[in-house]
Amino acid sequence: MYEQEFNKLFELARGKVDDIEIVLSSGKAFSVKIHKQSVESFNYADSKGIGIRIIKDSRVGYSYTEEFTDEAFKMIIDEAITSSELVENLEPVKFDDYPDIPEKLHLYSEELNSVKVEDKIALAQKLESLALEADKRVFNVPYAAYSDGFSYSRVANSKGLNKESKANYCSAFVMALAQEGEDKKSGMDFVMSRDFKKIDPKKMAEKGVKQATDLLNGSTPASGQYPVVLNNEMMASLLSTFSGIFSAKNVQEGKSLLRGKIGEKIGSSVVTILDDGLHPDGMMSAPFDSEGFPSQRTPLVDDGVLSSFLHNTITAAKDKVKSTGNGSRSYKGSLTVSQTNLVLQPGKETVNDLLKSYDRVIEVVSLQGLHSGANPISGDFSLAAEGFLYENGDRKEALANFTISGNFFQILQDIEKVADDAQFNMQSCSSPAVLIKQLAVSSK
Repeated sequence: MYEQEFNKLFELARGKVDDIEIVLSSGKAFSVKIHKQSVESFNYADSKGIGIRIIKDSRVGYSYTEEFTDEAFKMIIDEAITSSELVENLEPVKFDDYPDIPEKLHLYSEELNSVKVEDKIALAQKLESLALEADKRVFNVPYAAYSDGFSYSRVANSKGLNKESKANYCSAFVMALAQEGEDKKSGMDFVMSRDFKKIDPKKMAEKGVKQATDLLNGSTPASGQYPVVLNNEMMASLLSTFSGIFSAKNVQEGKSLLRGKIGEKIGSSVVTILDDGLHPDGMMSAPFDSEGFPSQRTPLVDDGVLSSFLHNTITAAKDKVKSTGNGSRSYKGSLTVSQTNLVLQPGKETVNDLLKSYDRVIEVVSLQGLHSGANPISGDFSLAAEGFLYENGDRKEALANFTISGNFFQILQDIEKVADDAQFNMQSCSSPAVLIKQLAVSSK
């Protein structure tokens, strides 16, 4: 696809620049939200753009266009050359014809692409009706939604690299509000997949409603230090929030406290974290990154020991290592480093095993304020939480109106057990539930 456009850009750049890289992204996105069985919002959008990165006299320049005409292509070549002349700090940039991955990734489903719009709407309607029917205490379902998308990417450069990939996905989300007396609580569930049939509205509605009703009329725990189990969703959320600590770009810019700690123990022996750009269930899986470098599985923390950072070719050259296939850029932007699918490896114990590890354990199942209450550089956080108190493995009561405080780097050290229930969140981070030796809990 887009062979003519790429050839034209190469032709226009010939003789004007030393090297050129072309990145193209196109996609389609659909979403529908239901309220009282009627369509509250319905969106369908197309996007398409092409960006270039050029090297001229050892300087790098960027430009992009969403207009696919000869005049627009001439303009972005000239703009990229002009921007390169303004560059003061030279970076070790070079392009190459990188190899392909040996395995075949199944990222696109023709069956998903053929699902009818009326079936998508019906699924969202079913989510709402089933949630309302699941428990008499449910008084509102503010979110019952379905969305899907298709993406196509192509990257080529003047060294002979020429790769393309396509992928699609679907997702559903439900949130229920329940009330008992004066107390109100919310619960939610979501599914992301490449298989429409894997979205089970009944199971989703029941899970979201159960979370809401279980949390009703919670007590406020006494302030103190407690053993804490973060359920799989909450640990994945923390991992998402602090994922930038593994970016080599952040490390080199002094924005990660992991600088200089390769080979050092930064977590307990049960902590193994990797970035898996080839994970079959990961929504960020791809055969190559934005530079065309092959995707891979990169161990970041191996049995508690920091083993690598995430690199593009520029950060890798600075550290005299190889790229990890984490080069990232939109057609509009410049090259940076991004995670693919960040995975905290599961263990062999059940969640119940974790909950009965101490006489009294707090399980945290909901966190608020991850953007405002967490410092992604220092690792410090203070977050509003909801959950349950367990005594000798038995659930005693729901807990509300409390805060957990700590430091993400310390959490990595204090994880004592890892469960077997790993699950991806909407940011493509996967984690099981974890038992943390102690966290500060305070009443609001």
